[in-house]
Amino acid sequence: MADKIKTLIFSGANNHAWKLSTPLVWLLLGRSGRFDATVTVNPSGALENETLVEETGLFFSDYNGPDWSEVAKANLERAIEGGKGLVIMHAADNSFEGWVAYEKMAALLWRKGTGHGAFHEFPVTIVDRKHPITKGLPDFRITDELYHKLVHMHDAQHHVLATGHSSTESGGTGQEEPVMLTTHHGEGRVFHMVLGHIWESDTPDFTALDNAHFQRALLRGCEWAATGRVTLP
Repeated sequence: MADKIKTLIFSGANNHAWKLSTPLVWLLLGRSGRFDATVTVNPSGALENETLVEETGLFFSDYNGPDWSEVAKANLERAIEGGKGLVIMHAADNSFEGWVAYEKMAALLWRKGTGHGAFHEFPVTIVDRKHPITKGLPDFRITDELYHKLVHMHDAQHHVLATGHSSTESGGTGQEEPVMLTTHHGEGRVFHMVLGHIWESDTPDFTALDNAHFQRALLRGCEWAATGRVTLP
């Protein structure tokens, strides 16, 4: 059996319910048997620890909050350039306006002009059925928040794996909007999962992260980002 992938989850601030989403991600990664995941609620401080960065194979961002130190940013950039993996989930693509390297790694970001319709059920279509992440995955339906008009930053090269239909009835564009994509940064790989909404509420809705197809795609994206291949079923 392959060694578990040491994973560091960035959390501690988000305009979404990170105190709910982060534990679910941590639990999902752990239960897969493929990852050894820990959570930091101080990502900037953690990334200043060069030993920790060196020991980590996968970085997972569930973070949308205050800027990080220049040292932290530089260490993450070097880690990904050197061949490690990064996963960006949902509102983590709202963050770090002006950090060019991060914006290139995400490729499509929530910036001026981006929006979303209602939290609703919509179809997700796999548009690349040969990529290791999506090979064998079916089209599916999910109840989630679907971002539309994500902004393509710095002409960053990216590859869309799946789209969601943004219906006008839900307040969307009537177009197919990207919901899973990949980029490369140096020798490293980035998986950008646009789905994964949980909002702060007295009765939070876990439907999106509870979706088995979402979970399967997220886990496979994590493994691909860390290793360049997928062994998870």
